[in-house]
Amino acid sequence: MAIDRSCSRLIGPVSKVAYQVILDTNFLAVPAQFGVDIFSEIERVLERRVEFVLLESTVKEIELKGGLGAGKTDRYVFKIARDLIQRCKVVKVPESLTAMPVDDQLLEYAILVKGALATNDRELRRKARERRIPVLLLRGKKRVVLEGSVF
Repeated sequence: MAIDRSCSRLIGPVSKVAYQVILDTNFLAVPAQFGVDIFSEIERVLERRVEFVLLESTVKEIELKGGLGAGKTDRYVFKIARDLIQRCKVVKVPESLTAMPVDDQLLEYAILVKGALATNDRELRRKARERRIPVLLLRGKKRVVLEGSVF
């Protein structure tokens, strides 16, 4: 595995020491929207050491959604999301996945690393369940729950 020193981002799959949780764009908006610490909540639910992973395509999505065309609320929410990127490993999308939509990249990457997906997107959760990918989601605007099994 190589490290790109120009942007301090990992290239290739992240180490398998900790359980990997791949975060979707909308899940990084949760702290700003509902005041929930998603990182400690996920660790509480999984009861193990967690490595939080963002795909580069997800980072680009966050930057686009919080850009100049966004409303004041969206700019605030995605500014917080951009700050939270610092707590995650940003992973370059494998070449075989780059042509896919971001949601499909998330699903395929979760399968590749045998990790869980953190999202509140109903359609993405449905697709993940069909592929037997564990899903972390926000329930009741205050706690994170796990659908599926990580063992």
